[in-house]
Amino acid sequence: MYAIETHELTKTFRGTRAVNALNMHVPEGAIYGFLGENGSGKSTTEKMITGLMNPKSGSIKLYGKPHTDPKLRAEIGVLIEAPGCFPKMTVYDDLMMQAYAMNLRNPKQEVERVLKLVRMGGSAGRKFRECSLGMKQRIGLAKALLGRPKLLVLDEPINGLDADGMRIVRETLTYLNQEEGVTILVSSHILSELDKIATHYGIIKRGKLLREIKASQMSEESGDYVAIKTSDDRRAFELLSCNFETHPQKDGGIRLYGVDDNARVTSYLYQNGVTVGEMVNRRISLEEYYTRTISAKEAV
Repeated sequence: MYAIETHELTKTFRGTRAVNALNMHVPEGAIYGFLGENGSGKSTTEKMITGLMNPKSGSIKLYGKPHTDPKLRAEIGVLIEAPGCFPKMTVYDDLMMQAYAMNLRNPKQEVERVLKLVRMGGSAGRKFRECSLGMKQRIGLAKALLGRPKLLVLDEPINGLDADGMRIVRETLTYLNQEEGVTILVSSHILSELDKIATHYGIIKRGKLLREIKASQMSEESGDYVAIKTSDDRRAFELLSCNFETHPQKDGGIRLYGVDDNARVTSYLYQNGVTVGEMVNRRISLEEYYTRTISAKEAV
C-alpha cells in the first residue's frame, strides 16, 4: 500500500503551474527523498498533501483514503519551511501547549519523549527566540513528532544544522522508520545526507515529476566504477578508452566502468609506461545521479 499517492496533482499561481500533473507514490514504511531545485514545487506539493493548501485539480490519497479524512490528518506530523513556535515562550512550554491543544494523553511524558528523541532535553528551559537556527529546526521536528504520527512530511529539516545536528536528525529519522515503522517524506538540498537514509527517491523539476526510483535500483542502474589516478592520466585515458567506458574526473584521474579485474588494468598500464598511483572501487553518488537525471531530461 502507498502511504501517499497523488494522481495528476496540479497547482497554479497566477496562471503558472507550480505543480504539473504530478503522480507520486510513497510506499508505506519508506523514507522517500524528494529532490528538486528551489522553485521546483516540492514545498507546494507537501503543503497540498498535508492539507495546508488546496490543489487546483487532481487527487491525493493517504493509505488509500482521501487526504481530507480527519482521522488520517491526525496521524501526520509536519515540518514545512519553519517551526511554528512562540518566540517568548520556552521550548518546553511551547511544546506543552501544543500537546494540550492536540488533547494528548500524558502530555508531559510525550513532550519529554520528543525532546529526548531530538536531543534537546537540556535546552527545554530556553526561550525559542534565543535558540540557534539549527536548534529551532530540531524543535520543529520535535513538535512534528508529538502524538506519534505514522506519517512524517518534512521540508528541509536539516537546514541550518551543523554536522552534529545533521547526524542527530539522521539518526532520529532512521530510528523512527526502522523501529517504529514511520513513513517519511523528506526534502533536502543536502543530498549526501539523504543518500545515507532514503529508501526511495522522487525527482521533480518545474512542477513535473521526472523520476521515481528505489535506492537499491538506483545503485544497480547507475553501476559501480573504478576511480584511478596515474603518472600520466592523458596517456592512460587513451589506452583504456578502447576497452572501457572512460571518463575524466573533475578532481583529476579517470573513471572506468565495466572493470572486473583491477590488477589486469594496473598491469596493462604498467606495460605501456604508465604507473597507477591510486585505484578505488566506488559507486555513483545521489548528487551525481540527480544531476544526470536533470540534465538528461533537459536534453530531450
